[in-house]
Amino acid sequence: MRKAYARLRGDGARTAGHRRTQCRRNGLTRQRSLLTPGPLSLSLAVKSQMQLDLASRDDEFKEVTACMRRLMLNLLGNAKDYSVVPIQGGGSFAMEAALSSFVSRADRPLVCVNGIYGERVLQILRLWGVEALKLVKRATDPLDPQEIGEYLSRNPGVTHLCFVHCETTTGIVNPLQEIVEEARRCGVKTIVDGMSSFGALNIDLSQRGPDVLVTSSNKCIEGPPGVAFVIASRELLENAAQEPRSFVLDVRDQWRSLERTGEWRSTPPTHIVQATTMALKILHEESIDARRFRYEKVRDDLIKELEGTVSPLLSPELQSPVCVAFSAPPGIVDQEGFDGLYRHLAAHNLYVYSKLHLATRSFRVGCIGEIQSSWIERLGCAFRSYFRSGQARSARPAPDQEAYAARVKMPAQAVGDRQLPFSAETAVLQRVIGATR
Repeated sequence: MRKAYARLRGDGARTAGHRRTQCRRNGLTRQRSLLTPGPLSLSLAVKSQMQLDLASRDDEFKEVTACMRRLMLNLLGNAKDYSVVPIQGGGSFAMEAALSSFVSRADRPLVCVNGIYGERVLQILRLWGVEALKLVKRATDPLDPQEIGEYLSRNPGVTHLCFVHCETTTGIVNPLQEIVEEARRCGVKTIVDGMSSFGALNIDLSQRGPDVLVTSSNKCIEGPPGVAFVIASRELLENAAQEPRSFVLDVRDQWRSLERTGEWRSTPPTHIVQATTMALKILHEESIDARRFRYEKVRDDLIKELEGTVSPLLSPELQSPVCVAFSAPPGIVDQEGFDGLYRHLAAHNLYVYSKLHLATRSFRVGCIGEIQSSWIERLGCAFRSYFRSGQARSARPAPDQEAYAARVKMPAQAVGDRQLPFSAETAVLQRVIGATR
């Protein structure tokens, strides 16, 4: 393994110039400032791992996969009764894999919904022909363990309980352990979406956690998108209650292959796995508590910076450290209106989540990844300039960089320098940050 990574240094030096030339030719010379709830801005250490080419059936890559699985389990309390099954694709791939592998058409799951991703779980189950029940709350209200327990008591036929731990729609955190305990009391299996919670919130599976937890590489793990994880109890993995309904989504067969041979059944995303393994090593060194503290500081700085322009949708006790949902100002009432703000921010090389949640009329800003304090300052400046200019009322497309430079007296270097880490418009904003704060 050391030899393989040593080769990376030599090969990387020889090809770095070519890659830079190719990126310039394609217009990809500028790093984007991502304030999104995933994918996110990656560390150089993580990105560097994607420069090494490994053979997917070779022992080197088998060891990378094994290391990734071990690190995941260690971060979940090193629970011996669970096993980590990586799945090719994003988080929804792994969620559908878990649901199709562990819930049969004869089962009757209950899906608790207080956001978009709970709704997605329900949609997946119904597409598979499963007659799922639903318990719906407002997106601004956390799930209530007592209400869920009472529902399960009134409906003894429920076999599984599915819910989202941290609902990215608003950033609200649902009480994981309390809900799992209510389900266990009623003899109900639990399948939990932990996409936005794993890595930022402690989840200890050694303390009788959910039967199945699903997460992905591109959120609080701080890896690139492309690999997701089904962490399931060995009891569920070893005892199949139904015939498999899919090849690529068969969690048990993937698990058996990894346990017996160390190999993925079909082509794995090798470079993504390598980068995710490095991201997990960094998370292990930083610790989940320290990462949560880092995210909380970003969250609090965002709220303070945008104060007076937009306000958080949720009360402080319901806020997660992963993302903040802000209520849209009066001038933004629909997606078209929000698109104007989004284009304005993108012109400043600032990227928030691009969709307005119409039910709550809110939008999301991520707190995760390699976010710099200067990005938050620039975001505040960009917000203030947008709403002071009246663009929120007109919702016009933002002018392009050349048109803007023609109207505003730009520093010669700012207009001509293609290596700027942000747009020319942002260069002007950088000069006036002090005046607007």
